[in-house]
Amino acid sequence: MTAPPVRPPDRPTAVFLGADAGGSHSTVVVGTRSDVLGRADGPGAAMRPSGAAKSAAVLAETARRAAAAAGLHLPVERAVVGAAGAGRAQEQRELEAALLEAGVAREVRVLADGEVALATAFGTGPGILVNAGTGSIAYARDPAGAVHRAGGYGWQLGDEGGGYWLGRRALDVAARAQDGRGEGSTLLARLLRALGLQHFDDLVRWTATATPTQMAALAPHVLNAAREGEGVARQAVDDAARELVDLAAALARHFPGTEPVPVALAGGLLLPQSPLTAAFRERLGTALKRARLVPDRIDSALGALRLAAELGG
Repeated sequence: MTAPPVRPPDRPTAVFLGADAGGSHSTVVVGTRSDVLGRADGPGAAMRPSGAAKSAAVLAETARRAAAAAGLHLPVERAVVGAAGAGRAQEQRELEAALLEAGVAREVRVLADGEVALATAFGTGPGILVNAGTGSIAYARDPAGAVHRAGGYGWQLGDEGGGYWLGRRALDVAARAQDGRGEGSTLLARLLRALGLQHFDDLVRWTATATPTQMAALAPHVLNAAREGEGVARQAVDDAARELVDLAAALARHFPGTEPVPVALAGGLLLPQSPLTAAFRERLGTALKRARLVPDRIDSALGALRLAAELGG
């Protein structure tokens, strides 16, 4: 008896897409209401003024790779994108239109990255989210459901404790070491090696044209030096942790009473084994006695996927 032919699996009837578009890195996941089918990482796709087309192009390419990993084709039914730099309605509308034109999904909703991260961490409940990537920002949803923010104003106005801030600190340490003005450090050698440069003067020329994203890419060298016990790097990481805890403290005033305040972490600098995470945890326990750090790392792209599925009821 001849066995019946093997049929390829049916395409899911409703496929959704979630994306986390940061300044240095983006992640896209595609899936159904119950399963992740494909995932891909790509370059940064944060929104810049008049930059919707550029952000959409990066996200569309990353989405195509995520869909291909699942054996699917775009467009999906619905997409939710949490994008850095998309905190205002105008930027959200512009990126939504660009993603629709790029054929990513039949319906697109763009939200601020912090709003998506809050929903991922706490659902509709209260809590504080601290995000440190290229920049830094904190969001909170208070017990009454109102959303608040602190920081996140860009590298020229702040972003203390974020990647650009730490990268700039690394350059400061390198310059002081070059002049003999500061404590001895390996950071100059680390930066030259990482950038493929030979001399300090080459580094000076590099800084003249470096973008904020390129500056932020220096931050891991500070973290590595701190992990290896270098004093000036450990001080820089501790200072960064203090700045990030200050963001959380600024939002804690929206949580009256004595109940514990959940605090979650997101962003590429606050990975579980990062010395910045350890320094943040230590400082948080001292500065905010009511704070309770959420143990799980926040996967904002997955949270965006869940929001995309929920938007249809």
